[in-house]
Amino acid sequence: MADKNKPASSTPSSWPEPISSPKRKNSPVKNKLRLDKANGKLMGVCSGLANWSGMDANILRIIFVLATIFGFGSAIIIYLAIGLIVD
Repeated sequence: MADKNKPASSTPSSWPEPISSPKRKNSPVKNKLRLDKANGKLMGVCSGLANWSGMDANILRIIFVLATIFGFGSAIIIYLAIGLIVD
């Protein structure tokens, strides 16, 4: 039985309320995925992904190398697709 003094809510009371940011509602996306050819080694894919995600570019390069070795070269196709599709 619901308590009459508490307002009805669709979420449990133990969950925090979502924080809304007023400056993100009408502003365009500032952190777009773009190739970073100035800081890139081959096509700028890893440095562009690093800028977009906030990770270190060298960590992403190591991830791509390991994915290429253990994925039997499938990461090369993904790398080339990102390099050709992304601006």
